[in-house]
Amino acid sequence: MLVSLLAILINGLCAPFVWHVAQRHAGLILALVPAASFVWFGLQISEVAGGGVLFESLAWVPILDVALGLRLDGLALLFALLITGIGALIVMYSGAYLRGHPQLGRFYAYLLVFMMAMLGLVLADDLIAMFVFWELTSIASYLLISFNHEKAESRRAALQALLITAGGGLALLAGLLLLGIAADSWQLSRLQADMVQAHALFPAIMVLVLIGCFTKSAQFPFHLWLPNAMNAPTPVSAYLHSATMVKAGIYLLARLNPTLGGGMGWSTVLITLGALTALLGAVLAIRQYDLKRMLAYTTVTVLGQLTMLIGTNTSYGLQAFVLYLVAHSFYKGALFMAVGAIDHATGTRDIRRLSGLFTLMPLTGIAVGLAAFSNAGLPPFFGFIAKEFKYAGLIEMGSIGWTVTMVMILTNALLVAAAGLIFFKTFLGKPGKLNRNPHEVSPLMWVGPLLLAVSGLGLGAWNQWPEIWLINTAVQAVASEEVDVGLYLWGGITPAVIASALTLGLGTVFYFNTNAIRALANRLGNLWTFSGDLLWDKLLKRLFQFAGAVAGLFQHGSLRLHMALMTLVVSLCVLSGLLMMNVTAFDNQALSEVTVPGVLGCLLALGGAVGAAFMAGRLALVASLGASGLGLALFFVSINAPDVALTQLMVETLTVVFLAMVLRRMPGVPASGGSGAGATIWHAVVAVLFGLAVTLLIMTAVSQPLPGDLADWFLTNSLPNGYGSNVVNVILVDFRAVDTLGEILVVAIAALAASTLLGAGQLPGLKPRGLPEFGSLMLRQSMRPLATVLLVVSLAILWRGHNLPGGGFIGGLIAATGFTLLIVTFGRGMQRGLARIAPPAIIGIGLACAVSAGLFGLVAELSFMTGLWVELFGVKLGTPLLFDVGVFLTVFGSVMHMLRNLIGRTA
Repeated sequence: MLVSLLAILINGLCAPFVWHVAQRHAGLILALVPAASFVWFGLQISEVAGGGVLFESLAWVPILDVALGLRLDGLALLFALLITGIGALIVMYSGAYLRGHPQLGRFYAYLLVFMMAMLGLVLADDLIAMFVFWELTSIASYLLISFNHEKAESRRAALQALLITAGGGLALLAGLLLLGIAADSWQLSRLQADMVQAHALFPAIMVLVLIGCFTKSAQFPFHLWLPNAMNAPTPVSAYLHSATMVKAGIYLLARLNPTLGGGMGWSTVLITLGALTALLGAVLAIRQYDLKRMLAYTTVTVLGQLTMLIGTNTSYGLQAFVLYLVAHSFYKGALFMAVGAIDHATGTRDIRRLSGLFTLMPLTGIAVGLAAFSNAGLPPFFGFIAKEFKYAGLIEMGSIGWTVTMVMILTNALLVAAAGLIFFKTFLGKPGKLNRNPHEVSPLMWVGPLLLAVSGLGLGAWNQWPEIWLINTAVQAVASEEVDVGLYLWGGITPAVIASALTLGLGTVFYFNTNAIRALANRLGNLWTFSGDLLWDKLLKRLFQFAGAVAGLFQHGSLRLHMALMTLVVSLCVLSGLLMMNVTAFDNQALSEVTVPGVLGCLLALGGAVGAAFMAGRLALVASLGASGLGLALFFVSINAPDVALTQLMVETLTVVFLAMVLRRMPGVPASGGSGAGATIWHAVVAVLFGLAVTLLIMTAVSQPLPGDLADWFLTNSLPNGYGSNVVNVILVDFRAVDTLGEILVVAIAALAASTLLGAGQLPGLKPRGLPEFGSLMLRQSMRPLATVLLVVSLAILWRGHNLPGGGFIGGLIAATGFTLLIVTFGRGMQRGLARIAPPAIIGIGLACAVSAGLFGLVAELSFMTGLWVELFGVKLGTPLLFDVGVFLTVFGSVMHMLRNLIGRTA
């Protein structure tokens, strides 16, 4: 299972490259991975059907008891087969539907990342991991809906879907956290209904979880985002909004039904809102002329019915839920892809302009006909069995069930009429007048819908196979107690059969009186003075107005006042916290030995700070700050911290260079803000309070003892286990290498972002010359040997860092300093002679080295970043050295990238 997730993720990340290399066949190539995953999950059917459950777990955040636990039972297997099987067909379909689109590679990437997230969601057994995948589906869906981002309606629909589902996601997160607390477990498979439902937090848990699920599965009143999401390309509609994403909320309702269900509150909410959503969707669907929007609203109807069936908690109701889940995925996926083919061939989806397409598009017509018959619930299609069991499950509930059954007969009759319009109106009759000559689409566009439509027929006609291998185990996972599953096409004359016959008869009447039904639906719609979309737009407008009013109180445009207020609030919070803690540990705190270098360093740091406070010139200010930093470096030397001192020295040097080059080109800005004695006193008070707060906070931190003799452990294990006597470097590249990996990744991202701000690349026509301040011939000639010395020193610092002061970070800074001297002297042209590899490539190589150093441990079946060592010619070499080289290259490349762009602007 974990391999399937990683394979699909890597497949998605490589999709743009695959499309660039093999454009015409990229869809087929990229579909191989989900198809292989589908085959693997298919091979697990026999084991899961026999009562087995597959489980995999990978430690994620062990200290918080959070793991990436994957569990494959009947319900997860059913969803996994739908996600990977239909997903493979959609990937192939996308290649034909979007052929020639300049961003098709990006589309493949978004689609496959969504597939991975949805698959992880249904397989996850840990509540936190499941929520992470849940949010990933929302993000990927946003990217897919807004794929045609040049269209305003696509951007609006994507934002609406994101805000509604992400808002519900926040409620779900709170509910899951409370659920984990109430159940005293973070694994879905270990939740106990008795413990959860007896807990005082149960009402809050139920409400929060239902909000999260209802927003995701487009239940009333959150249904409006789903039809608007049809602005996405048709493959997105076919996959996300019929077969997978909108069923994420349905999946979670079903998964938590054994834990949260069984009570009147749960059933009442699900049945009431589910039935209301179903009826509303059917009424809105019959009003549409756009085939895609009609399918969207019928999807809302089916989602409401699925929610309602979970709430029944009856034997037939839960069987109908699983049956309807599968049937809908098959026929709705087929219909969406077929509608995309119709639009591709005719240039329109308007049902008023379409007719007589069967002779021109026979294969697409067969797929639409079979899928529409299953949608209408005709025998022997799988949709017919689902409808029969749905009515039987409702009737099991008694008088309330009969009432809901009447509503569902009306709802499903409207669906029958919609299915008739989609097939009979579009494909039969005389050909309509179109702007282009319709034609049958390419095989990749009709094979998917035809295969899904035929599968809906096959599963219905030979229903014993899905009963034994798929439906039974999924139903048992949803039910609170064991359910006797038995599928049939004909069970005699029953109330469910009578209800089904009434549905078909009423649906036929609705089909032949479509105009009258539409007119009635429009009159009912006119009773409301507002629509959901209008209400949403007004709500969003009021929200922005409120946010603007609140921001206007604080965003006054004065950076100086912003910083002063922020600093004051932070200082007061820190000082208040220290007073409440009643900290008195300063009296016995050990102090450093007073030395001449330490005193000089402190005086230099203090003098630089005082100069920065009173000097007016910007370059003088930079020089004062640099002097203060050098004083700190001298102080670090006095307390036996040479690694920190070297780092401070290099960082301060490069900071001064960068600031000087930026400030020398900035235009003069007149003084702003308060002036005079009052402003000076105000600034002094804020500065003193902040300095006092930081000083006391540092003293409090260093006065606390290290937990568990941590320092002694590192000192004891550095040489025997890390093969290094420089404890600081051993910690950075071995014991805590994962932390360092995260830090250099942040450095790389920050450098790439900052370099863009500093000037993306060399300006056109700019000569590769250095700064005029370095125009002296003697100065230029002396820079080359000095830079060479610094480069040699940096390599020596890198090599010896494991046993003596130094390491990759310091070495990278020293090498960057040397190259900085050359670039500011000779300009960016030095790249041709010194660095033939672009700095971003150096950053990439450095990160690759750092990550590969950790992979050696995994190959040796050890933890990630575990150091491995070999001895060559009496010298110990290990993966920490490779990691340190990665740090060196990342730091060096980051500084070079920023500097080259900056020198391009200033030269």
